[in-house]
Amino acid sequence: MSGAQWGRGEDEPFLARLPPGPHRLPRELVREHQRRRILLAALDVFGELGFAATTVKDLVRKSHVSRATFYEAFADKEACMAALHEEILDWLSEQVAAAVAECSDWREQVRVAIATAVELLADDPRLAAVCAVEAPAIRAPRIRARHEALVEELCKGLRAGRTEIHRGEELPEILEPALVCGAIYLIGRTVVHREGRDPVTMGAELSELMLVPYSP
Repeated sequence: MSGAQWGRGEDEPFLARLPPGPHRLPRELVREHQRRRILLAALDVFGELGFAATTVKDLVRKSHVSRATFYEAFADKEACMAALHEEILDWLSEQVAAAVAECSDWREQVRVAIATAVELLADDPRLAAVCAVEAPAIRAPRIRARHEALVEELCKGLRAGRTEIHRGEELPEILEPALVCGAIYLIGRTVVHREGRDPVTMGAELSELMLVPYSP
């Protein structure tokens, strides 16, 4: 799915409404369109109701497809959530990577990465609801594994800061997981639940907090 489709206020994707009755579009194109329609609807439903409260009926109603069409695309709501989560994370990763591409200094990379991620999530809180609130709480193996892979990827980026200071090897192993998981929690609380400071201020303060352990 194109990253641009995740932004709030974007036009509906190509073929958002197929005409009723027979048509000559290739079957694979129709299936891909229907899958995208379901995922876009799932972003609304999971973002509003949460994973636990959402039913397949909710997803079918919102996406305006039949139950048969839904089950052709996804085995169940867990598979739908997993696909949505993966799509969003891939898009966020692309956006952050592009933003930090011009940063040569590690500390600046951290600041820009956090600012970009927070800005994107604050611009569309549905994305934050899926990635920062729902995914960390879901015990489904596929979703849990993808979330843990995200945490490890972010921890790896932070661990690079250990080479910036002479006492890097003395820092506790739990440091990076604590910083990353704490950041995800704060983003969810600030953006989705609207608690604490505004997202921009929180993002700036979070950047500085993340860098403190790696100060010379």
